[in-house]
Amino acid sequence: MKENKKGLKRNEEGITLIALVITIIVLLILAGVSIAMLTGENGILSQAQRAKTETENAAANEAARLDEYNQIMDNWINGGTTTGGGNGPSKDEEGFFEENSTINGGEGSANNPTIPEGFRPIDENGAEWGDGTNPPTEEDVSEGLVIEDRSGNQFVWVPVTGNYERNTSYVTTNISTTAYTDIGYLPDGMETGDSTNNENAERSAVTSKGGFYISRYEAGKETSGDTNKLVSKSGATVWEGISQANCKTEAKKFINNDNVKSALCSGIQWDMTMAFVNGKQDGANNTFDVTVNGNRGGSLVAASGQHVADRVCNIFDLEENYYEYVAEMSSSYTSGPFVGRGGVSFSATTRPASGRYNLYSYGSIYCSFRFVLYVM
Repeated sequence: MKENKKGLKRNEEGITLIALVITIIVLLILAGVSIAMLTGENGILSQAQRAKTETENAAANEAARLDEYNQIMDNWINGGTTTGGGNGPSKDEEGFFEENSTINGGEGSANNPTIPEGFRPIDENGAEWGDGTNPPTEEDVSEGLVIEDRSGNQFVWVPVTGNYERNTSYVTTNISTTAYTDIGYLPDGMETGDSTNNENAERSAVTSKGGFYISRYEAGKETSGDTNKLVSKSGATVWEGISQANCKTEAKKFINNDNVKSALCSGIQWDMTMAFVNGKQDGANNTFDVTVNGNRGGSLVAASGQHVADRVCNIFDLEENYYEYVAEMSSSYTSGPFVGRGGVSFSATTRPASGRYNLYSYGSIYCSFRFVLYVM
């Protein structure tokens, strides 16, 4: 009996030792697995570190974007530096640009026009655009971006994205389709004295900036004594009865400096304007078709900008009021080789905005003109 008890005791001690060893082995295995899960390439600690890094990067990116937005806002409030390294517009207290700059500080293009020094973009009410805190968008440009100088003269940006060529498909009266560019109309430094070279110089100046500005209204005049001053203002006295030669002279005198120059609208510029406004909504909420006779039953008005229904892309009287001289000629009608464009309001005559008509050199009570700005 004593010997049996001793054997059982030895067996119990042996079982306990084996269980302990197994337990230790299991614990070691579990510890190894846990360590691997914590410290391995895809371990919990590694994943936590990656999550921390990604969170910090996202926060940094968000802060950078907010800084960009703040810089853009600063451009339009105080004049700062835009994103992309470009210089933002420096403006005075009334929002007039103190140097040539685009609407968002980037490169100039058809959809990002350069605002000339001394001008500012304005809204439909004539106030500084967006109170100076919200630059115009591409959609605003497509609807007719208006700029204004310190004297209240207003112009509309005409973006040019396609070929800068004369459109010979538009209806003509007493003029062949071989109308050609005039001479003597380009600003100083651009004029070549040759019609072909003038056309090339004009094309180069316009396409390098992505477009040009056209006077929002028919040429107006402000008279002081015996002196007439050219303006582009609503309600101004339309400058009618002026000869084509004097149109060229007066247009070039409007402004001429290192930042912007003015000139009589050319035939190609009129065609580019037609392409821009065609199919847009006019002031009567109708689709504007530049090829359709457009006399709206109105009459000649001596004050500019009064035919509100004829407004399209913020430009007035392309289809009504006076014929408008352009810097274009035709040899097919020698007694009246000067080309006039646009509709006209007199008698029962109906004319499409895109039409070309022969006009005499001396001008008449039915003739005025429109001028443009080249950004330098």
